[in-house]
Parts: sequence; C-alpha cells; structure tokens
Amino acid sequence: MLQLKNIKFHYRNERGSFKISIEETKFDSSIITCVLGKNGSGKTTVLNIIGGHLQADQGTVLLFGTDITNLKAESRPTSTVFQQIGLFPHLTVKENIEIAIEPNTLFRKLQTTKNKAEQLLIDFNLTEFEKRKPSQLSVGQQQRVAVARALGSEPKVLLLDEPTSALDFANINYLKNLLAEIKQRETVPVIIIVSHDLHFVMNVADNIKYIENGKFVFEGTTKDFQSSKYYIN
Repeated sequence: MLQLKNIKFHYRNERGSFKISIEETKFDSSIITCVLGKNGSGKTTVLNIIGGHLQADQGTVLLFGTDITNLKAESRPTSTVFQQIGLFPHLTVKENIEIAIEPNTLFRKLQTTKNKAEQLLIDFNLTEFEKRKPSQLSVGQQQRVAVARALGSEPKVLLLDEPTSALDFANINYLKNLLAEIKQRETVPVIIIVSHDLHFVMNVADNIKYIENGKFVFEGTTKDFQSSKYYIN
C-alpha cells in the first residue's frame, strides 16, 4: 500500500499559481487505481510527487510503511511510463529493456539480465521486434516496450501518465488487457494510472480518485464513481 500524508505542493509560473493539498490518501495493493480530473487539475503533479520527479513542499510518502519521501526518483522502488514514452532512440527494443534491468552497464550485460529481458519480450509479445529501434515501431508497440521496460526494474509501484493519449482503439484494448494481466499475475503490487480517458478508466480501474484544483474530491470504487456527481456519461 502507498500512502500520501499531509502533502502540500505550490508552484508559480507566468500564468499564475497552483496548489496541491492532500491530507491523507492511500493506494491499495493488488488493484488498479485511476486518478481522474480535468486538464490542469493536478493529476500528473500527484503522479510526479509519488515517483520522486517532484519534491513536495511538505508531507510524507509511505510505501508499505517505509518513508520514501526523501528518495530521489532513481532510488525509489517506483517506475513511471510518461505520456511522452521516452524510449532511447539509439537502442534496440531489447537494449531498452536491458538498460532498465541493469542501468549502469550498456555493454557486456549479465546473463541474468539478458534472460530477464528475453522473458519480458515474450511476456509482452515483442520478440519479433527485439532488434528494431523505437522509430521503426508503431506508437502502440512503443507503449508496450515502455511498459516492459518499466517492469524491468521490478518496481513496487507502476505509474502511467495518460497511457492512452496517442493510441488507437485496438491498442487501447490491448493495453487494457495487458494491465489486467499484470494485476492478475501480481507483477507489481501498486498500479496507478493518471488519465482523462473516462471510457478506458471505467474498463480498467478498480478504484478511482477524482481531483479538482489540487484536492481529491472523490475516492471510491468504480461502481461508486458511476453514482457520483463527477461521473459524466
């Protein structure tokens, strides 16, 4: 379980200022939690605070009771798939996955690293693309590589930022099934998705948190969300 306690975050830019204020919330294990909200509501900011890409002004991030608040992103047992997929363009699919497993070595990877990468290629149906560069893949294929790479470090928390934003219907359906399989296998204890794609969310989420102006105004099951004033069919 992941917990956020007394989180405060404030920033200013040329367009104004914005605040995140979370008294306490938790993301349970073995389920998929989706954070919904309008553009500019704070969804991605919350995700970045969890992943360590932003540091809150105050508050605590707890993962299974361990305080990870002061850990930098690379030291946290979390893995983020950003909206801009961000694969290394000069590396092959297999090399992109291997570098997540063994990040400090580009050449002469350990045999265990190679074996693990091979298994991820199989699990994500990517074996035929292992020698291709990202530019030779479709957006949907790149997304699969990004998720496989994210799992290479064996994270305890998987964070996905707007994962359907560039996908067509067929690839959104593939991603939905892929996430369901990851949950069923219990590959990652905590899965958190940030999205504004309501149809996708209603098909994949167990729990939903709805954010407005930097505050969670609804937290509950997907079924409960359908009965709330925040659900727009």
